Amino acid sequence: MEKGSKADEILTLAFMLLAIAAIICYFAVSNRTVFLICGGAAIVMRVVQYILRFVK
Repeated sequence: MEKGSKADEILTLAFMLLAIAAIICYFAVSNRTVFLICGGAAIVMRVVQYILRFVK
């Protein structure tokens, strides 16, 4: 995957949405598990994006 491709833009957008959801959950939800799931999913998505950039 090349930087700036359509797939790269979609993964970046999904990462940003998950990161924003994690921030909202941190302040709005008393259960921290939801925050950890959203934040963890955002981090995993970003790592997968970097791996895909490196491989291709």
